[in-house]
Amino acid sequence: MNCPKCHKPLPKGAPRACPNCKMELTNFYKMKETRTQLEKENSKSAKIRKLMVICATAAVLCVLALIAVLVFSHKDEEPEAPVSEALSMEQVQAEINSKSVSDFTPSDTPTDYVKLTVRDFGEIVVRLRPDVAPISVRNFKDLVGRGFYTLKTFHRVYPGFMIQGGMGEEVLTPIKGEFQSNGVANPLRHVRGVLSMARTTVKDSATSQFFLMHADNPSLDGNYAAFGYIMAGLETVDKICEIPLGTNDRGEQSVPMVGVIIESAVFVTPN
Repeated sequence: MNCPKCHKPLPKGAPRACPNCKMELTNFYKMKETRTQLEKENSKSAKIRKLMVICATAAVLCVLALIAVLVFSHKDEEPEAPVSEALSMEQVQAEINSKSVSDFTPSDTPTDYVKLTVRDFGEIVVRLRPDVAPISVRNFKDLVGRGFYTLKTFHRVYPGFMIQGGMGEEVLTPIKGEFQSNGVANPLRHVRGVLSMARTTVKDSATSQFFLMHADNPSLDGNYAAFGYIMAGLETVDKICEIPLGTNDRGEQSVPMVGVIIESAVFVTPN
């Protein structure tokens, strides 16, 4: 430590006066202690302020992370179209098989009309109804758009009930079952010509398989997701239901003895 006046080193022991210039040092020592104390307090305050900044930054980052989780968890969820409570089954039945296949032309873009060409049997045009089953329609259109149904078969045929097809080896993500017993209002009933999603006993298990009603079956209403109906070519379903059938492992006469092959499934639009 140096003398504040002559700037020469002071001897150890904190002398009361500088041995060189004789300056009284009592007040100097008090000022030195005060400055040291202030420096300690300032250092402590700086550490506290730094800690507060770190805590505030961490809190902001946590909030931003939570917002990101909430945003991205819903990013891929498309809004569902409102269910049509006003759907008229009388109008639906008037539309079923009311057109000819020639009343539709191919479309390069997705539409709510799909033509199935069944080898050796004929063609079927179905109208999809996203207003009653948006998830099922979106799933079906995605599969049609990427050619999934090409060369798939109708592997279950039940005359007086329905024909079922669309089974593939690809592992697909199941979709929500859009029907009343699964908490979804769906007014489209399973009458002759209606298109519906096949599933297992698990309500949310439908993937690619669908069925076309050969006859009315009210027991399916509210338990399976009807999502469209045949606009043209219902006679093709009738022809398929005339083929010879074998017995499945449950003793049901439902196994086609001839190939019922879907040559293509393409989007069309009314003329």
